[in-house]
Amino acid sequence: MRKKQTAKQRKTEETSVVQEFVVEKIIRRRVLNGRVEYFLKWKGFTDADNTWEPEDNLDCPGLIQEFLRDADLSKEAEEEQSEQQVIKEDMAEQETEIQQSNNSVLKPDDEESDAPTDLSNYLEPECIIGSTDRKGELMFLVKWKNSDDVALLSAREASARCPQVVIDFYEQKFTWDCRDEKQ
Repeated sequence: MRKKQTAKQRKTEETSVVQEFVVEKIIRRRVLNGRVEYFLKWKGFTDADNTWEPEDNLDCPGLIQEFLRDADLSKEAEEEQSEQQVIKEDMAEQETEIQQSNNSVLKPDDEESDAPTDLSNYLEPECIIGSTDRKGELMFLVKWKNSDDVALLSAREASARCPQVVIDFYEQKFTWDCRDEKQ
């Protein structure tokens, strides 16, 4: 005959069972305090449940090898992206410095939010997307080459820095009446 168990004894038995989770996919790798860790997607769980786990805790050598092989193939692309990121960060730093120096020169009635972003010193304009009026001054929305960034430039500044882009914008937007004067 079986011995009668108390609820406490049953609970102790239930908690001693170790749950084993299955790794569906390795997403990223990092070295933290000299230990290699992997960011894992767990089978049967959502992306919100992804976790960083030390390599020592993992029992999925096939997935690790596959991830490392794919990582080697994309390593060149990562290096190129990191170079581009450094360039973008440098440009952002320079822009921040310029904005800070411009802010110190602003008059008290000027508003910082109305000052156009001055990326023209760093980037080459690709095209003018549109135009608007800001405080009575004509402004162009300029898209920069090799970037998703856009900035508002005054028409004066745009005409001085990139006259051909301004001419192209006007040629696209305006239609000319070419009727003969005789009619």
